[in-house]
Amino acid sequence: MKYQRHKKNNFRKLTMIVWPKLMVIVVLVGLISLTNSCTYKFVEPESMGLNPTDTVSFAAQIIPIFNNESNCTSCHKPGATSPDLTAANAYNELTSNNLIDLNDAAKSKIYYYCEPSSTSHSWKKYSDNEAAAVLLWITQGAHNN
Repeated sequence: MKYQRHKKNNFRKLTMIVWPKLMVIVVLVGLISLTNSCTYKFVEPESMGLNPTDTVSFAAQIIPIFNNESNCTSCHKPGATSPDLTAANAYNELTSNNLIDLNDAAKSKIYYYCEPSSTSHSWKKYSDNEAAAVLLWITQGAHNN
C-alpha cells in the first residue's frame, strides 16, 4: 500500500512538472506553424493600372509577355522546355496542358508558377504588371483573342 501511494505521489509530481512544459511546447509549435505557413501574393489588376472591365487581348497583351526573349521564350520554345510559349503555339500549349484554371484563375499554373513572389520558377518571373495582366486574362475566360 505504501509503495502504491509513493508511486502515485511521484506520478503527480512528475505530471505537475511535465504538463505545463508540454503545453508551452505545443502552443509554441502551433504559433510557429501559423506564422510560417504558406502565403500567396495575388496581384490585383486594379493596383497595376489595369481596368478589370477592359478585355485583355491574348495576342496583343499576353503573347508579348511570353515572347520577350529575356522572358519565357528564351527557354519555352519548340524543341526546348515545355510548354512552347511562342506566338504560334502558346494558346494551344496552355489549354492542352491544363495550365489554365478557369474556376480559380489564381490557381492557374501559367499564373502562379511565374508570379513575382513565386519560389516555383527560379529562372524568370513576371513583373507585377505582367502577372496582373495574365491573371485578368484568365479571369476573363482566357480567350484566344
